[in-house]
Amino acid sequence: MLRVHGLNSYYGRAHILQDLSFDVAAGEVLVLLGRNGAGKSTTMKSLIGLVRPATGTIRLADRDIAGQEPFRIARAGLGYVPEERRIFADLTVAENLEVGRQKPRPGLLPWTEARLFALFPNLGPMRDRLGCRMSGGEQQMLSIARTLMGNPGMILLDEPSEGLSPLIVEQMAHTIVALKQEGVTVLLAEQNLHFAARVADRAVVIEKGRIAWSGSIAALQQDETARAQYLSV
Repeated sequence: MLRVHGLNSYYGRAHILQDLSFDVAAGEVLVLLGRNGAGKSTTMKSLIGLVRPATGTIRLADRDIAGQEPFRIARAGLGYVPEERRIFADLTVAENLEVGRQKPRPGLLPWTEARLFALFPNLGPMRDRLGCRMSGGEQQMLSIARTLMGNPGMILLDEPSEGLSPLIVEQMAHTIVALKQEGVTVLLAEQNLHFAARVADRAVVIEKGRIAWSGSIAALQQDETARAQYLSV
């Protein structure tokens, strides 16, 4: 579904991503793990076009999307949920969802309000509530739901469990598993290994902009050396 090869990205003169290469299979949940500042969010922003890669290739299915404008990448079928959520505070839940609407894609069952409210039961009763009157967890759910209204074949989730209560984190885990069952490919950036282990098939560990470890999430759980070296605080 996604193939990244030799990705290099900069902030000014700072070389943040250094020759990143990884694949995500269709229907898979892959997690990017690493400490704060490792390069996880920059990877996400490079994939969606908010950071323009200096070199490297990014292929979504059979399409080269490296360096394209974010709206063109979104139209190609890659959804993005930023860490900051970025919902429209002065719009209602229903209006936020409408903003994200795109045409149905061949081979994918279109996302509708009814399907999204089944996936996020908390959102249904607050359809007419303004975004500014929602909790952080509710805003996170709305941000994901709005992205799904674009009917992406693959979705990027940047730190989806960050700052949420344990109950909402549990709901978020169920949501990601449900998305996988719906056939949506998921790439998420996380620091929470326990959360990642609940939802992911494989893990890629990033350290100082480079891939330090990759393999199944089960293998990472058993690799105490890698966890201590790359993930411990």
